Amino acid sequence: MKNAKFKPLVLLTALMNVASFNTGWTESIEHKFKDAIDNVAETLKEGVDKLGEDKEAIQNYLNNYSWKGIIQDHASSGPATLKDLKMNGHHKVVVVDTCDTIECEVMCNLDRSKCAAFSVYRVVLGIKDLGAQTTIGNEFGIVAGESREKFTLHAPRKPGLYQVRFKPVESLLERTALESWTDEHGEEPDASTTIGIILVRE
Repeated sequence: MKNAKFKPLVLLTALMNVASFNTGWTESIEHKFKDAIDNVAETLKEGVDKLGEDKEAIQNYLNNYSWKGIIQDHASSGPATLKDLKMNGHHKVVVVDTCDTIECEVMCNLDRSKCAAFSVYRVVLGIKDLGAQTTIGNEFGIVAGESREKFTLHAPRKPGLYQVRFKPVESLLERTALESWTDEHGEEPDASTTIGIILVRE
């Protein structure tokens, strides 16, 4: 049974790597990622239900669950690379209750060679389907580099499995940066920018 779960996730990871060389695959990858998340959500619900109200046991279950391989150790978009995400002290995956505040930190690298010297760069972070929440790495291109950034996210109001994504933007104002979460077609950052998973308990 475990192998049956793992194989589609290995395929998904391979597809995501190929997609970095072929942007025409973006929509297909997004669908593959959604299918994998949906399948994992069903399996997780069964495992979590067996653990009852023991939050520590649920977190340990998540920490050792093989599907985490679909979440990259680092992800890049434009001039920004994020790695080593921690949420409430846990790497990449966290269990929380509805509306919890999640304390986060991540290594953020803004590649100076890809930045305009006197533009301000912000990395917008948010939750897929729920929108942007905050920005990090707020630097002029001329001084861009690597830094450890701390920030908070707010857990959704409804139980479920949620993806943390990011998007780098040029914006002097944070408000404008947050409004840039979706592009001119109404599309959010794609699956290649998923750097974390939040499981909201019932």
